[in-house]
Amino acid sequence: MMYSKKIIILLCSLSMLLVLASCGDKEGCTDMGALNFDADAEESADVCEYPNINFHFHPNLSGDAFVYGNTYMINGLDVRIDQIRFYMTELEVTIDDAPQTFDKQFIVTETSGDQTAGEALVGTLSKVAFNIGVPEALNNADPALLPSDNPLSADSPNIQHWSWTAGYKFLVIEGAVDTNADGTFDIDTESMSIHCGFNDNLKRIELNADQSIDKENNELHLEFDVAKFFTNYDLANNLFSRPSNNPEAATDLMNNVQNAFGIE
Repeated sequence: MMYSKKIIILLCSLSMLLVLASCGDKEGCTDMGALNFDADAEESADVCEYPNINFHFHPNLSGDAFVYGNTYMINGLDVRIDQIRFYMTELEVTIDDAPQTFDKQFIVTETSGDQTAGEALVGTLSKVAFNIGVPEALNNADPALLPSDNPLSADSPNIQHWSWTAGYKFLVIEGAVDTNADGTFDIDTESMSIHCGFNDNLKRIELNADQSIDKENNELHLEFDVAKFFTNYDLANNLFSRPSNNPEAATDLMNNVQNAFGIE
């Protein structure tokens, strides 16, 4: 009889433990903006995983494929473009009407490939915004004081900075223009070197988008239409743009930047 009572007490104790265990909060990710959101979780266990935002730069010519070093007709002239490089800063994405800003600077080159901005939240991307250029505080700062892994640093292999004056080259396009239409590019007289910079020429780009952000890596395809960039631009007589040589040309071109960018 005594053994029976002990067994009953033991069973009751086990039952109570099971009841208490079942009443405990289920651990899991409770953030609805995470990839692994668990609707049944009642207590966050610091296990949330978020999607990454990456972007890739795609130049084109009026929507057609573009290859560096090839010759194309732009504004009635044969033009060869060897490189396009620019600084992108203050990248912001709007997901489910909530802006998310990435505190990073990027240098985009013809060989930079995918670049990672950072983590975002799950949802529908409706807008992408960024600067072409460097904000005034950074533009006037000493690049030697920046961390070596920053693309604005003096140690960056791709730094675009006017060493003789304060400021970065916001956007650079190098190539050649057959100004006399003889079928060749004269290296001495037909080289093109477009360098745009200075605080007043920083441009904010805003692009509408409609893309689901719902996986580990989400890629934004940024399009740049070279033909639109050179809209109404006299290439034959404006091969160079420098602060001390034809700065007005840089201003004209930077005014075309907004229309030149798009998102796939």
